[in-house]
Amino acid sequence: MTATLNVKSSYPRKGFTAITQLGLKALNLANTHAAELGPRLPQGLVEALTSDIESLGEVVPGAKQARSEAVAATSGQNAALTDGYTRAREVRAAIRRVKAPADVKRAYGVGRKMRKDSVSDVKAAMGQILDRAKGNPAEAESLGIVTKDLEGLKLSLEAITDADTKQEQVRASAPLTTQARNRIGNRILAAVARIEGAGRLEFANDSAKRVSFEALGAGPRVRRSVGAESGEEVVVTG
Repeated sequence: MTATLNVKSSYPRKGFTAITQLGLKALNLANTHAAELGPRLPQGLVEALTSDIESLGEVVPGAKQARSEAVAATSGQNAALTDGYTRAREVRAAIRRVKAPADVKRAYGVGRKMRKDSVSDVKAAMGQILDRAKGNPAEAESLGIVTKDLEGLKLSLEAITDADTKQEQVRASAPLTTQARNRIGNRILAAVARIEGAGRLEFANDSAKRVSFEALGAGPRVRRSVGAESGEEVVVTG
């Protein structure tokens, strides 16, 4: 028998602890009544359910870790950005205070907009200062800009670049990890539903056995407000 299970990447209708418990109960029933339910279930469903239950124990912590890493990466980027913004702002302020010529002010970016929460703005401002100072070392010295200032700017610029790259990488991988967790959870629920249905049919006239299968469909659902995510159709084949 071949069956198609429609499995989405959205958050499952139950929590993952409940999903694991349901999966284990369904698996136990499927194994206990293997002879009776075998003809009613897709080949490989029980084995796939076993594998998914084991995997869920790994991907749930993995999804949580991915979210934590994304938060940490954002925090690291914000700290580096704040440092770079402050350094560039103080260089500009110092140039204004020494009443440098207008063309020199422009060369150092004085008067140009720099949003403190914009990576591109802050990096552009720092890069402009470093380029001007490197090309005109005597001028920089006359403005009170010393080697220590330039080294600090350079290190801060590198930190912002590294933090931004890391944040983008982590941000890109986090949804994939979460979607993998959701798909496994939904796959387990789909398998549980198949086992429940098979048991209800097989033991339609045996209430003592049927009640265990009916219990698989009981319990409250989890309602989550989540963004639209792509669905995926998983095929269990024999």
